[in-house]
Amino acid sequence: MISFEDIELSEETMAKLQMFSMDVQEFRDEGPLDSISLAKLEEHFRASHVYHSAGIEGNRLTLQETLFVLKEGIDVSGKPLKDSIEVRELGQAFDYLKTLAAKNDTIRETDIRSLHSLIIKSERDLSPGEYRKVGMIISGSEHRPPEPLDVPPRMEALVAWINANIDKHPVVLAAIAHHELAAVHPFKDGNGRVSRLLMNLILMKKGYPISNIRREDRPGYYDALSFADVGMYEPLVGLIQARCADLFSEYVRIRAETKRLTEWAAKWGDKESEVLRKREARELELWQSRIRQVFLEFQKASELLNDELDQISISFYDYKNEIDFEKYQLLSSKGFIPHANAYSIVFRHQISGETARFLFRYYRNFSKFPAPSKVIPLELNHFDQDESKYIRLSDLPWAKCIRFRELYFTAAGEFVVRYFNIDSGQEAERKPDTIADAVREFFDDVLHRVFGLHV
Repeated sequence: MISFEDIELSEETMAKLQMFSMDVQEFRDEGPLDSISLAKLEEHFRASHVYHSAGIEGNRLTLQETLFVLKEGIDVSGKPLKDSIEVRELGQAFDYLKTLAAKNDTIRETDIRSLHSLIIKSERDLSPGEYRKVGMIISGSEHRPPEPLDVPPRMEALVAWINANIDKHPVVLAAIAHHELAAVHPFKDGNGRVSRLLMNLILMKKGYPISNIRREDRPGYYDALSFADVGMYEPLVGLIQARCADLFSEYVRIRAETKRLTEWAAKWGDKESEVLRKREARELELWQSRIRQVFLEFQKASELLNDELDQISISFYDYKNEIDFEKYQLLSSKGFIPHANAYSIVFRHQISGETARFLFRYYRNFSKFPAPSKVIPLELNHFDQDESKYIRLSDLPWAKCIRFRELYFTAAGEFVVRYFNIDSGQEAERKPDTIADAVREFFDDVLHRVFGLHV
């Protein structure tokens, strides 16, 4: 085998190879393509490889027919059966190639023989996967392959050379490996297809796109192989690099299109977010206005009763817990926020000292308001002296005499009160005519059922 250092390439070709390597590395540094785009590209490149590689050997199926056979596994009518079989088997070999490329193992002779076995497995007389035991002549070439006895050592030397130089430039390595396998011509048939598979195995293992030598490249391709026979590798290296760059440009194009599409979608996403934010801001403003009306009604009732009652004082306390846009979103989505107190009302008997403290807080009980409800109820809580904390009224057995449980506004702006029905023993809902009606019910219950007052 030739020493890698003895390979002579022009400065122009070396510059192209170096620039190409930089472009590939830069592309890989950006991360993989999205899975859908990558799958479509790989399907296209697989069909393209099979179409061109088989076509170089004389296969007459069109690209669309090739794709049909690969996808459906059905023979093309009106064309030789051999062509459909050849395409199907080369497709299976290409799939196995991808499996080999994904492994971190070194390239082995058995890998090459397995690839050969797949591409001609239906032709048992051609000894699939076995080195030839007969002499060969390559039609149209002055090159004479080695005698059968020399094939095994030449193949062993080729594989050892590939693995020893695996860190060299992948395109150059792939080109020389391709030529050497074709020159050894180790099999009775299928050597060209196996050589191109080996070339692409090396490229794929190094993270490069495959190189699809095209049907129309055939004359120049055979000339490049003839030049390589006499140690002039530049034409073959140049051809493989050019075809590898063709496929790489498709990766670049797809990524650019994906970026443009992503940016386009992001603009609409930003627009949508802006619209939604404005809508939610309007919803917040309307909700704040409605909740403020509730505050005022409870505060007004507290002050009026406090002025009228002699023995019972009533105090209204606003926690000044301003619900901003962020808190509103949390309440809408999660149903609660830290420090959710809205206002409290304290009743105190001036003679007995009996006290009843009630707290209204923002809280949505998901058992009462299952998803996707986004209402923001004001829940009623009572201060428990024994526990020294506020407890929701529905958790206090004695508090069933207080019917009020919580209030909220629907998305349509309807005012709703959730209350305890003393007759049925169950909680229910109703829509009072006004907020003031619900407020009067609450104070009536507390004054009558807790402090024993009668109107």
